[in-house]
Amino acid sequence: MTECGDIHEHIQEDIVLPKVEVTLYRKHRYYCKSCKEIISPKGKDEIPGSCIGPRAKAFAAFLRFGIKISERDVCVFFRRAFNLKIAASSISGFMDKLKEEALPIYNELLSSLKKGSFIHADETGWKMDGFNYWLWKFSNKRICVSHIDKGRGQAVVEKLLGGEYKGVLISDFLSAYNKIITPAKQRCLVHILRDLEKVVEYWHDDTEVMRYCERLRKIFEDAIGLYNEHKNKRWDREYRSRRESIAGALKDFDFPNPNKKILNRFAKRLKRHRGEMLTFLYRKNIDYHNNHAEQQIRPDVIFRKITFGNRSLAGAENHSVIMSILQTAKLNGIDPIGAVEKILLRSPQNPLAKALSP
Repeated sequence: MTECGDIHEHIQEDIVLPKVEVTLYRKHRYYCKSCKEIISPKGKDEIPGSCIGPRAKAFAAFLRFGIKISERDVCVFFRRAFNLKIAASSISGFMDKLKEEALPIYNELLSSLKKGSFIHADETGWKMDGFNYWLWKFSNKRICVSHIDKGRGQAVVEKLLGGEYKGVLISDFLSAYNKIITPAKQRCLVHILRDLEKVVEYWHDDTEVMRYCERLRKIFEDAIGLYNEHKNKRWDREYRSRRESIAGALKDFDFPNPNKKILNRFAKRLKRHRGEMLTFLYRKNIDYHNNHAEQQIRPDVIFRKITFGNRSLAGAENHSVIMSILQTAKLNGIDPIGAVEKILLRSPQNPLAKALSP
């Protein structure tokens, strides 16, 4: 064989499976005369009384709620990858302990969320031991809070956000949001445009209805176009003039022949929420859609398809708290496993402090 003049290079990435690290903590013990207790210090990265360390527990939580695999599969993964044998029942215990340690941070996230200038809200069906429950999701661009509740009404929103919220509430058209007191609300235009398509499909041969539907679609398309043009610009006189023209067109808009069923339902919704359609043109950084909330609730929907919900109230509380921690970490570019590990070790510094900063 004759050697060629050039050199061929090939880069390949692979996994180096880590080994289980076993740490023996040997600590002096002391007797306290005041409390009559024998005490000893806490070692570095030690969870007192636990045979499994914080990194393993944090990774188990990420696999369970971040990757969405069953508790049994988490145990199989640990055994195959790390030769670490953990019983499936122990995973539930890990989650109970994590929820207990993370609950103060969860409450802090909710408190900070309510101080924000806007909140996206959405909900989806959930199962609790076979019974119908609801998973609620409240979020902004830095914080995401989950809550599982039996109700789907106004009382749930008030319980989480309080009787009055001082920012803009962005949501779909669920009646639970109707009586929540806020300075302004923004209803999802994507939902209304989707419903408009249904009206067009149903009354496609009615010239009068089609003419009105086209007019309504143009109003919303003009509003969205104006928003996109000036999203990162200063709102000048031309912008305000075009905005008032669009708002005036929507204010004067009405539907013909209210006796037509599907058209009547659509017209009532439009009339009821007319003042909540164009808020995004009057307030900076407000979306005209509720896509953010739907993106945040999607991991829960996937989790529901795999697990069919929860079997107990404790499991539902675990889901709410842990998913809130993981999703908030993701929104802020924080390592979720590292954040959970710090929570388990009771780090004096909040691992999600970045999300809480103004």
